Amino acid sequence: MNLAGFEKIAPHLANPLVLVGFVMLLAYAIHWQLMKSGLLRQVTQKDSSLIIRLFLRYGFWLALALLLAGFGLAGWTKYMDTEQVISVNAGKLAREMVGPLQGQLEAKDEQIKALTEAIQALSKTGAPVASINAALRALEQGDTREAKAIFAQVLRTKEAEGKQANKEAAAAARHLGALAYMNNPLEALVHYQKAVQLDPDNAADWTWLGNLLQRTGELTGAEEAYRKVLALAEAHQDKQEQAWALGNLGLVYYTRGELDKAEEMHRKALELNEALGSKEGMALNYGNLGIVYSTRGDLDKAEEMYRNGLVLDEELGRKEGLAAKYGNLGNVYRTRGELDKAEEMYWKSLEISEALGLKEASAGLYGNLGIVYSTRGELDKAEEMYRKSLEISEALGLKEVSARQYGNLGLVYYTRGDLDKAEEMYRKSLEISEALGLKEVSARQYGNLGLVYYTRGDLDKAEEMHRKGLVLDEALGRKEGMAAKYANLGNVYQTRGELDKAEEMHRKALELNEALGSKEGIARDHANLGVLYEQRGNLAQAEEVWRKSLGLYQEIGMPDAKDIQQWLDELAQQRSSSR
Repeated sequence: MNLAGFEKIAPHLANPLVLVGFVMLLAYAIHWQLMKSGLLRQVTQKDSSLIIRLFLRYGFWLALALLLAGFGLAGWTKYMDTEQVISVNAGKLAREMVGPLQGQLEAKDEQIKALTEAIQALSKTGAPVASINAALRALEQGDTREAKAIFAQVLRTKEAEGKQANKEAAAAARHLGALAYMNNPLEALVHYQKAVQLDPDNAADWTWLGNLLQRTGELTGAEEAYRKVLALAEAHQDKQEQAWALGNLGLVYYTRGELDKAEEMHRKALELNEALGSKEGMALNYGNLGIVYSTRGDLDKAEEMYRNGLVLDEELGRKEGLAAKYGNLGNVYRTRGELDKAEEMYWKSLEISEALGLKEASAGLYGNLGIVYSTRGELDKAEEMYRKSLEISEALGLKEVSARQYGNLGLVYYTRGDLDKAEEMYRKSLEISEALGLKEVSARQYGNLGLVYYTRGDLDKAEEMHRKGLVLDEALGRKEGMAAKYANLGNVYQTRGELDKAEEMHRKALELNEALGSKEGIARDHANLGVLYEQRGNLAQAEEVWRKSLGLYQEIGMPDAKDIQQWLDELAQQRSSSR
């Protein structure tokens, strides 16, 4: 019997019906060959059993029937498997998953696109249909674990195949990153690092990697990633991608406190978007420029940028952009001390955000409203807003937002004088931020804890906390945070009576704020130096710096001007009484 080519049919023998049919056919064929050759005699009714006679009479047809049934069933199963992958609108599901979770509004469309591609790719992974369907149903409930397990297996398989499968392996890593991006930045970071390692010419993966590095405070790595995107975009003469890369570089420089470089990047991005006629891109660039000017204390210019962006968003009917601009205008008015206008803008933004289901944005706006009420001294209302924000963020698993709101609640308790409760909130925020690698938030909470210990009179512990925060801010290159820590350390030394060290710290803070162009920060540092000079008995120098502080606070419309004016009035009375 010729068994050549057996290896071609061997895989089909995994089907039980095919296997039994094949064995029966083989036995039948061997038996007939032996009889044909004379090695076995013909069976008779006398010397054979009924079973053997039936097998020899009908065995061939029975084996053939089993083989046909086995192959038919296998084909039907394969057909049904293909048909039974449940139908899912990947784009709609991605929007539902991203909707409440997006961070920066401008990244939302790209996030939806990446998640849509991941959902669509599930059915092409070659995984068992039951597993694919289970993963899709879990995604509809917001559970990504089963989908991740499938892509993780694909990644392992493709990596094992070697370089020829690198792009497929990179795609699996990319999908893993998209699934993790929403609520686990550190996990997503690992996957996108793997993706760019496997496919280094994919600009989108470098962009996501940059976003994650920036989010986790790794600004040097983020800059390198965005510069890689810029180089790829320039090589392909893709001006739209260049504009995105320049805008992202602007955000890195802003976070570092390099405001001139940030402005330069955003203006370059704006020029490209203007040349492309991309109103959406222009609106985003105007918003980012507004944030730069706001940080410098140039609130009029900031307002101009936000309103330029607002006009474009209105033309486009881009409600998410409107929500962002209203929120930013609220920040301008709040900084000016125009709390009624700030509240109005925040509520406008909140109304749009809630209508669109932008739950993360809503959580942030409740936090901003809490700051307005806290500034007014309406601490109960402030607490209510912060807790609303916290409720949303915890329900959605938005740990970063939760960390910020615990910090805000700490400020409420600190203002009330409840230092134990304030410390509890700050430590909760710190625990979350350290677990997520959010260095900026951690730095803030160390600063806040330093204020708690300072108020208690525990100056050593206060200094320790401020210095821990300073180390993080220095690692980030975050000049705004560094200036605040130096100012607080100056207060610690001043309270100890170490006035030379105190002046050194206040002057370091002043130098940083002058480099930032932060009028609010400069005004605060002059105020602190005035207190120090008064303590030394140098009243003329105290008056000089307080007048500088007063002018700046009045220029930007901050209510702190009233305190400085009161100090100047008291100083004038002190001088007149000593004559």
